[in-house]
Amino acid sequence: MSASARKLDLANAALRLSSGMARTGQERRRFRRMPLIIGGRMLDPLGREHDCRTADISPGDMRLAAPILPGVGDRIVIYLEGLGRMTGSVARRCGEGEVAVIFDFSAHKREKLAEQLTFAVNKEHLGLIEAPRPIGEGVQRARIEIEGVPAFDGEVLDFSLTGMTLKSPRTPPLIGSWVRVGGIYGRVARIIEGGFAVDFESRPPTAS
Repeated sequence: MSASARKLDLANAALRLSSGMARTGQERRRFRRMPLIIGGRMLDPLGREHDCRTADISPGDMRLAAPILPGVGDRIVIYLEGLGRMTGSVARRCGEGEVAVIFDFSAHKREKLAEQLTFAVNKEHLGLIEAPRPIGEGVQRARIEIEGVPAFDGEVLDFSLTGMTLKSPRTPPLIGSWVRVGGIYGRVARIIEGGFAVDFESRPPTAS
C-alpha cells in the first residue's frame, strides 16, 4: 500500500465537486453547490450596481440573493469578494429574493474556481492562519511541520487540488520528505527559490 498512496480527501472532494457531468455535448455541466456565503456586487443589464451575496455556489452555477433581482434570461456580471469577476445568465427564480445563475466562462476558469472553492471549504482542515486578504488573493500563512524539525509558519503561494507551493525563509527539506500543513500531509516534490512545492498524499502508518 505504500507504493501507491491514496490521494488526499481534498482531491477527492474536488472530483465530487465536478461530478455529474452532462452525458451529451449540448447539455451543460452540473456541479454540486457548496454552502458558501460570499458577499459582492452585481452589475445588471442596465449597468446598475446592486449588493448581492451567494446562498450557495459551484464551479458551474450559483444561487444568488439580492434586494433587486435581474430577470430570467438576463446576463449579469458579479464581483465576489476573493473570487473576482464572474459572468453568467439567470436561469430561474428560486425562492424569495434569490435567482439561479449559470456561469458562461471557460472550462479553465471553472477549474480555477473549483480550486478556490475547495480551498475555502477546507481552510480549517488545512489549518491556515487567517490573513487579512480574501481567499484567492495574495498569500495565506500556514503552520508547517516537517519530521524532525520544530513547527514553523510559512506562506501558501499557490494552492491546487493536488498540492501547494510554500514559501519559507528556512532551509528547504529534502525532496520526498513528509510535510504536514494543518491536517493535510504531502511529500516535497520540488524546491523553488525561497520555498518548496508539496504533492498531497495520505499519511502512511508510522514505523515503530
